[in-house]
Amino acid sequence: MGNISIFNHTAYIVVTYLSLFLLFFASIYSSVGNKQSKGIWFLFWGLAIDFVSLYVSLHSSEVYARGGSVEIWVLAEMSLCLVSMLLLATASSHILESNLPDMPIISVFGILGLGSIIFFLYIFPNNEMIAQMRYIFPLAGFAYLSIGFWAQFNKKRSSGFIFAGIVTTMVTVTIGLKMLGIYYLIYQAWYIPSMTYILLSMALIMMKVDFFAKKYDESCAEVAKNSSRIEEIIKYSPFPIIISRLSDDRIILANSNAIKLFGIAPNELERYHFKDFFADSENRRVLNERLEKERVVQDFEMLVKTPTGNTPFWLLASANIIDYNYDVALYTAFQDITSRKNREVLLKNQATRDPLTSLYNRRYFEEEVFKRIVEAKATGEPFSILMIDADHFKKVNDTYGHKTGDKVLIELASTCERALRDVDIVARYGGEEFVVYLAGVNARKGKIVADRLRESISEIVVHSDEGDEVRFTVSIGVSSYEISDNIDTLIKTADEALYKAKENGRNRVEIFDKDDWEAFDNKETQERIKNEVNNRHPIFEKEENAEISLLDGIEANHIQSENTKIEEQKTEDRVDYPILGVDEDDLK
Repeated sequence: MGNISIFNHTAYIVVTYLSLFLLFFASIYSSVGNKQSKGIWFLFWGLAIDFVSLYVSLHSSEVYARGGSVEIWVLAEMSLCLVSMLLLATASSHILESNLPDMPIISVFGILGLGSIIFFLYIFPNNEMIAQMRYIFPLAGFAYLSIGFWAQFNKKRSSGFIFAGIVTTMVTVTIGLKMLGIYYLIYQAWYIPSMTYILLSMALIMMKVDFFAKKYDESCAEVAKNSSRIEEIIKYSPFPIIISRLSDDRIILANSNAIKLFGIAPNELERYHFKDFFADSENRRVLNERLEKERVVQDFEMLVKTPTGNTPFWLLASANIIDYNYDVALYTAFQDITSRKNREVLLKNQATRDPLTSLYNRRYFEEEVFKRIVEAKATGEPFSILMIDADHFKKVNDTYGHKTGDKVLIELASTCERALRDVDIVARYGGEEFVVYLAGVNARKGKIVADRLRESISEIVVHSDEGDEVRFTVSIGVSSYEISDNIDTLIKTADEALYKAKENGRNRVEIFDKDDWEAFDNKETQERIKNEVNNRHPIFEKEENAEISLLDGIEANHIQSENTKIEEQKTEDRVDYPILGVDEDDLK
């Protein structure tokens, strides 16, 4: 390829060296991560050795001009040319994806080339053949190399290979013209090696760019393939599935089950946001917090709604943050658990509600009021308990039948529930007895509320099966935090006040105050002794058992100083009752 005239001028040598160094750095850059890196380095070293052979050829000519022996120098020059050819052929073998020509063929050509050198240099010396071999070896090497580059012509992203094929083809043609003696235009072209190095450096850089572009195409194809696979899985999934963009929460994919479940238009998915389906914003916040911590959330219960419907329903969701179409997205699968939640609510109501009146039952009342009392003690808020009993209820049952009696209880319960506030608790305590917890109300205010409630109940009219009008009244007992903060004691004392209302003529309200403690204590003690005597087992008759009053410690805990009593009687907050019309002015 070269021209020994390169060495006739210092500037020529410098330019050629610089271009060779450029090829070296281009080889480093383009070989990193490239499966054809070996072929690139075989190419560089083949060209470098070819350049060295030019210097050996120059030195051989100088020795010959001085009349010295040049056989060793010619052998060295021919050997370097042969090695350069083999390296270029090997580079072509690695560049070709079909790996042709393969190493056995290259080895055969190497043996034939070495045999030719020895034959025409030592056995049958022939200067003309040696001169021709100076062109044959580079010609064969570049021809192999050109074939390797052009073999990539039909490949995708092959602009670097095509450019390298053009350069190596031009070099091959140039060497062929020299070998044929048609060199009058290029004989003194010292710049051909440096131009070849520079152009091949550009070709290698283009190959690297093509390599990156090919990798990008492969990544795009893989992403598209994965996206298509995900879409197929989502499409045929038996569960509703939605994929929403994490950055703006817009829905980008939903299968037919999700479209049907949420009632959304399939051709307008991106106008919907995932957050729009949450019926409870707190529910949405909890889900986001868990996703930030865990990235994967399983079995998350969420209350949702449709864009066109007002009735919320329950879903069990499994959410996962994924990469989808070069974007971070939220993959969410759903299972409708509305029927299960309805069953849970039904079972809970059955456990906490009275089946006839739908009020809370005794168990729930005692558990919930215990919590309310603890909170009220912490904040210093007053509270009261009402015990309500229908007057002469047995007479109603006996006269009009149990069905009418049930109607009476239902109407009584409904009136209590409608008349009182949401913060109050109404429960059926048993039979015709009802109990009420009044929040923020002392005994005096509680009596006012109870009187208004009693009057409202006395106006109720229930019709029997025969069409008869049935009216009834109630007696109410009131106890408050001023007596005790124990739920059992409050209920007993309210019941004692209710008994007093019955004794004093019914259809009235009585308050259990501190003056009633002594009589209540004696009555409780007498009943306890009576029960112990009646239920005592003979085996315990001789044992000395200390008597323990049920109300031990209660009196000590609930007797207040006179100053405290004055403070508790102050009216603090307005109490509004929807039906009774009791407000702050009424309670003054």
